[in-house]
Amino acid sequence: MNRMKRFNYTFILLPFLACWLLLASCGGMKVECEGFEPSVTTKLVEKDMKLYLKEIPGAEKVNYVLCVDSTLEDGSFGYRVEENRICLIGGDELGAAHGFYTLLEELGYTFDVTGVSKPGVKKKLSQIESKMVTPKVRWRGIRQHVNFPMDISSYKIEDAKEYLNSLLRMRFNKLVIHSYPGQWYETQIGDSLALAGNFFYGNVHYMYDNERLKKNVSRNDSIFCIPGAEPLFSNPAERSRFAVAWMQKLINYAADLGFYVQYSFEPRYATIEQAVQTTEDILRSYPRLNALEMITEETGGWGPRCTEEEVRNTLNEYFPEDIANDSTVCAPIRSQQSDLNALYKQVGIIVKTIEKLQAEKHDGPELKLGIYSSITDYTKGGYRLARLALPETPICLMPSHGSEGTAQAVMDVIHTPEDMRHTELYSWIEFDGLMYLYQNSVEGNARLMGYIEQMLPGEQHGSLLYNHWRTAENRTSARYAAESTLKGKLSSYFFYQEYAARLGIEDVERYDSVMTMVNEGDSYAKKHLGNIGFCWMGAWRAGGSYTWMRKEQIKAAHDYYLEAGKVLSDLIKPLDKSSEAFRYLSFIGNRILCSVIYLQAFEEAVEIQTIRKEEDGTVSEAEQLRAQDICNRALLLFDQYMEVHAQMMPDRGCEGTLVSLWNAPVRGLKIYRSKLGRVAPEELPRSNKPVDAPPLPIFYENK
Repeated sequence: MNRMKRFNYTFILLPFLACWLLLASCGGMKVECEGFEPSVTTKLVEKDMKLYLKEIPGAEKVNYVLCVDSTLEDGSFGYRVEENRICLIGGDELGAAHGFYTLLEELGYTFDVTGVSKPGVKKKLSQIESKMVTPKVRWRGIRQHVNFPMDISSYKIEDAKEYLNSLLRMRFNKLVIHSYPGQWYETQIGDSLALAGNFFYGNVHYMYDNERLKKNVSRNDSIFCIPGAEPLFSNPAERSRFAVAWMQKLINYAADLGFYVQYSFEPRYATIEQAVQTTEDILRSYPRLNALEMITEETGGWGPRCTEEEVRNTLNEYFPEDIANDSTVCAPIRSQQSDLNALYKQVGIIVKTIEKLQAEKHDGPELKLGIYSSITDYTKGGYRLARLALPETPICLMPSHGSEGTAQAVMDVIHTPEDMRHTELYSWIEFDGLMYLYQNSVEGNARLMGYIEQMLPGEQHGSLLYNHWRTAENRTSARYAAESTLKGKLSSYFFYQEYAARLGIEDVERYDSVMTMVNEGDSYAKKHLGNIGFCWMGAWRAGGSYTWMRKEQIKAAHDYYLEAGKVLSDLIKPLDKSSEAFRYLSFIGNRILCSVIYLQAFEEAVEIQTIRKEEDGTVSEAEQLRAQDICNRALLLFDQYMEVHAQMMPDRGCEGTLVSLWNAPVRGLKIYRSKLGRVAPEELPRSNKPVDAPPLPIFYENK
């Protein structure tokens, strides 16, 4: 009996003994703060220090000190190796934290937007020498539109905060949140309060009518959104308050970490007084912002028509005569055109709003003017207007779609070092018009960084941020964005070579070939297939782009992805399935396969362009049957896409992509099937013809 008691006590004490030994081995790894109190940032560093440095020989014998040096105004950071101590140095706490993650990167750890990859062979701490980094871009990070189901705006706040932790570990230091009207801020308009909480432009993404969605989407019952918002959907006021509170938590956490936080909104055609009111409302909701950006609504050729007289009247209304008659400003004016008057008017409204706030001695965050225009001639005029009217105000410029388009547009618009110094650039990690395809933005962003360096040789650029929505799918492109804003332009091959070495990919040539083909397929699709994967539900409300996309161009894009998949299958065959290289490449393989299937579905679907209508617009019974068959074959392929995609969903955004596919392109095709084939939209697809499976080997494993 006594022996049994002693055994029980020993058994109970064993876990505590193991924990004590672990803590003892990590005991020397404690973060000291030199000259400031511990914070959210230091707690994150301490947590990661105990998690990762415990694996490094000799690390437990060293003291780690976060040292803030306020003279490092250029954002430099790093670490200094001393006897029995390592100083993690930065101009502020965030910079000192970046010094710590630089140390871990030197030891072989790799930090991505998806998490950390541990080195196969760990360096000893004694092999590490002191290092300082002066970033090529002072303020670098991500611009979140928080407007679609696959971005962080569907995350629980805890998961969204962890996303910010990943950005910090990648050594980003700036976050821009853009809110479209009605999404993330409330504002008073006359006697009414315009509510927030209209997630995804107010398009409700249902999932109750698809068994695969119900099986694979966690935390929602019938409506896809932030889980805590679903019970409030029938109460707009409560949902609005929830949305603002969620965003407050996100912004406050980013500020706690030390990020420079900028909020962006579109005044559009508001009066100056209304724009001032909305500015004040936003600042009351989000008092910890570093900057507030007022940006024009996207200009892309679909805006209101205007005459030359209307454009000149707008210029004379908002700007002095010398600016209104500037040759660059006037160059794009035509007798009849779309968009230009809308762009110039919105620039004018923002200029007058900023001037009014400045005259009233606005003492809040820095005010900035943004321009979003993908028509380069218009962008030149709008940018020139902004620079002339507000010469001391930073101009935020988003001049195209995609990284390659942005690189070219920046070259076309910004011609002087002074203009470059006053411009905060927005590029792209991915383009939302191709959301269901795997994308690669490396080449375009390398070209953009090369032009920045050409314009500012030897200088640090002020600010460069990147648009993206999905997380796991953008691991590689986000890594390039982080590395190049720190080090300057990196050739794609050099980047792939370095990244492959970190992940244990030995066949660099094949890896480079895969990523290059994806980049080429992505570029081709942007140029020739426009919004073939646009995830806004409104684009598919009447059916979508199936009636005008060209089959031969879809096939050309498909072939890029198919060839990339074939090379990737050879690259992955010899890899250990437990290796980081296999996990990384198998996910890419899954998403390349999804891209192939998506494009095959579109190849099938665009056959509805051949459906013949009678003179009175009706469709014969024979043609109705043919339309049904075309749509059903394509719908079965979309179903296959969903099945393959669901086999690898490492984050909440992957669930959002599935939900979006079902509510956008799939719904759109069912609308055409209903119009042309007289089939009820909810009827399940069936086809008398077999659907060929893509010839790409499926080499990932269902875990």
